[in-house]
Parts: sequence; C-alpha cells; structure tokens
Amino acid sequence: MAKVHNLAFDYSPYDNAEEAQAEREIKYKRNPAAKAKKNSVVRVLAVCLLALALFGTMIFGRVEISSLCSEQTRQLEELEQLQGENISLQSELAQKTNTSKVEEYAEEKLGLKKLDKSQIEYVTVDSDPVAKVVKTEESNVFVKIKHWFNSVLEYIGA
Repeated sequence: MAKVHNLAFDYSPYDNAEEAQAEREIKYKRNPAAKAKKNSVVRVLAVCLLALALFGTMIFGRVEISSLCSEQTRQLEELEQLQGENISLQSELAQKTNTSKVEEYAEEKLGLKKLDKSQIEYVTVDSDPVAKVVKTEESNVFVKIKHWFNSVLEYIGA
C-alpha cells in the first residue's frame, strides 16, 4: 500500500504490518532452506506417525494371538473334562447292560424266568421246503416288450 499521510489518521501500524509481511515473503524467497526445513519437519512427523501406527498394529496382533492361545487352552481343558465324563458314562452303561444285571432285572422286576428244556416244543411241517412261483398271464404287449428288454440288458450285464 502506498504511504498516505493524513492528519486525521495514522496509518503507520498498518504500513509496518505490510512491510513485515513483505519481509517474510522476501525471507522465504531468498532462503528456500526455511521452506525445506518446514517440509522436513512435516516429513519427520509423518514418518513418526507411520512408525507409531505400525508399532500399534504389531502390538494389537500380539494381543490377539495371546487371546486366541488362551481360548485354545481353555477349549482343550474343556475337551479333556468332557472326554473323562464320556469314559465314566461308558463304563456306567457297560455295567448296567451287563448280562447278569439284565437277567437279575428281568427276574426281579418283570417276573420272567429262564426256559427249561422241558418247555421247548419242536414243530414239524409237512409241506415241501421249495417255494413255487406262480406265473401271471400278461395280456399287454408293452409289458412283454419291457420284460424282454430287461432280460436283454441283464444278459449283456448292463
């Protein structure tokens, strides 16, 4: 801004601000190292943030692995406990289904008794032991063709 002298107003503080701004622009234009320094600080901060994020990700991964390992250990302990219960239940079942226990239950609770040899009776059958197949008459031509086709397929092994 051009220097204007007016008796009513004093513009000198504003003139100094403009001159300071102009000096800063000249400083940055003359000294590109100041801009490079500012850019290098931003780059260092970006690299630090990236390293921090990578480190946090690695820690989170380790925590997840640790929690999964503890969950696996808990599941294995539960499996061992259930397998022990299964073995005890199988032995209890084998004990309850023992033939002597079944016979004892049948005699005491149900009132059943074992058969004597005197109670067995043999039955004789007077008919032939061979079964006879009775052929039915087939009046339909299509049924006969179907049976012939099936017998041909059976002959060739299909």
